[in-house]
Amino acid sequence: MKRMRFLPLLLLLGILLVSCEKDSTKEWEKYYGYSLDEIKGSYTYSNISGAFDGLTENNFCHLCDDAEVGISSYMDSESSIEFKINCPKAGLNKSFTGRPVLNENGFLVLMSIPSTAEYPDYELTVYVYRNAKGEIRLHGFARHIYYEIVIENDMPVHHVKTVVNYYFDVKKG
Repeated sequence: MKRMRFLPLLLLLGILLVSCEKDSTKEWEKYYGYSLDEIKGSYTYSNISGAFDGLTENNFCHLCDDAEVGISSYMDSESSIEFKINCPKAGLNKSFTGRPVLNENGFLVLMSIPSTAEYPDYELTVYVYRNAKGEIRLHGFARHIYYEIVIENDMPVHHVKTVVNYYFDVKKG
């Protein structure tokens, strides 16, 4: 009878130990306060399962599992970088240069290539992640924005905005 009193306690302890198992999806955490020197380097596809979950590839959404990224100093400056992204299958090969935009989300890299003062031609949004081993991973997209003028009766009527996203998930090599 005494043994039966301890059985529920042992079962509860077993459940607690199993429920405290490390969640592998939480291996990568947003890296707040990264420095530009820490993210400089060469990156290739991360092979992280679920990196493109929720995305469907089409003419306006490209999943770049062949992406290569290179980040280096730009113009010998400590605060400016050149962010090169190449996605051969999707036909994207762009360089973003300058200082990443400072923002309240200290884990993001935000850059753009303006075609005019009003409308950017390309934008870059990158989430910086780090794991317990100190490895760096970048997950994000380059966005191509362009406008077409709709003409009716030989007169420009309005602009149509088109957005094409190139998603990538890369790990520093």
